Amino acid sequence: MPQPLQSALPVSGNTPPVKILNKGETLFRQGDAARNIYAVTRGRIRLIRHLDDGGTVTLHIARAGESFAEAALFSDVYHCDAVADEASQVTIHAKDALLKTFKSDKHAATGFMARLARQVMGLRSRLELRNIRSARDRVMQFLLLSREDGSDSVSFDRPLREVAGEIGLSHEAFYRTLAGLEKNGRIERNGRIVRILSGV
Repeated sequence: MPQPLQSALPVSGNTPPVKILNKGETLFRQGDAARNIYAVTRGRIRLIRHLDDGGTVTLHIARAGESFAEAALFSDVYHCDAVADEASQVTIHAKDALLKTFKSDKHAATGFMARLARQVMGLRSRLELRNIRSARDRVMQFLLLSREDGSDSVSFDRPLREVAGEIGLSHEAFYRTLAGLEKNGRIERNGRIVRILSGV
């Protein structure tokens, strides 16, 4: 689970400005001057990189309680587009002000570094999943990693078609694998909720 939003980014003094985005609206584009980083208060923001061959790839989907575009702190330009997956709201944090805060407030800097470290761990986990060749084993491991602590269920806040892409499967292969796991008694499904059965 993401940390509460107030710990996503250090806030000092004035309340950060807010921007409301309609579904499909672009917050910034790849190559734009990088002046801010952001935190999602409502909705989802998809980060999309344009490739040299004309294709695109989703780098990350930021959800409520998460910050994104942190690389802007040390870059002159954004390296991806940020597009609202649904009606969304973000807070805007000027990178110059954040860097000044980090220099004067070691606690804020340490907290921010810890947050980035957790993001790196999550990214490594997703990369490791993609190295699992068996679709069944990949999906099962993904479900196990996605559980809340102490829970046997995973509740997805996005269409399963999107989940499939995040772990490197076509949506057909993902649905087929879920159906097979359910038939074999390893999971139960109810819409976007997947319950991992005991004994797995």
